[in-house]
Amino acid sequence: MVRLYTAATPNGRKVSIALEELGVPYDVERVDIQAPEHPTPEFLELTPNHKIPVLDDDGLVIWESGAILLHLAEKHGGLLPRDPKGRIAAIQYAFFQTGGIGPTLGRLGAQLRRPEAERNAEIVQIFGAEMVRLLGVIDRILDDDRPYLAGEYSIGDIMHYPWLQAVHGLKAPPLMALPRVVAWLERIAARPAVVRGMAVPE
Repeated sequence: MVRLYTAATPNGRKVSIALEELGVPYDVERVDIQAPEHPTPEFLELTPNHKIPVLDDDGLVIWESGAILLHLAEKHGGLLPRDPKGRIAAIQYAFFQTGGIGPTLGRLGAQLRRPEAERNAEIVQIFGAEMVRLLGVIDRILDDDRPYLAGEYSIGDIMHYPWLQAVHGLKAPPLMALPRVVAWLERIAARPAVVRGMAVPE
């Protein structure tokens, strides 16, 4: 029995995409992260960090999206290249997302969602510039012959996609100026399991 505690956020959708890609049956428990009573005592028993996603895999409870994807990939034998070099590359790119793209976009987006008069211009400048730099890193990784970050589709790609698809949807100029990155995101978006995973929770 696999149960995913999640919400309609980029981090939550990483896990639903991976589950769909691997063909793992799972139940969904939607967590209202905006509710005044969140986190409930029951949810805090699952994760001391009180954030989604959380995966209960037949009694093994895992939190932190990167750890969940690594667990699923290793358990079900997919989404990680078989050769050692490719495998560590996929894990490296998964960690790169949690330390780079995720926090940078999170902080930048939190400012841009505010009314313009309430934004901290320095934070927007700092994290906007870092986002441009990180997109350049991805562009360098995706050389002309590389369809996915680790060479083949992996947890490294899944970790990035839910965060960057919103930037792609907005046609943000720094992203649209990088055709290799745009093509990479469009390749991922076309995968049926990604479409299903992005619709979770309903």
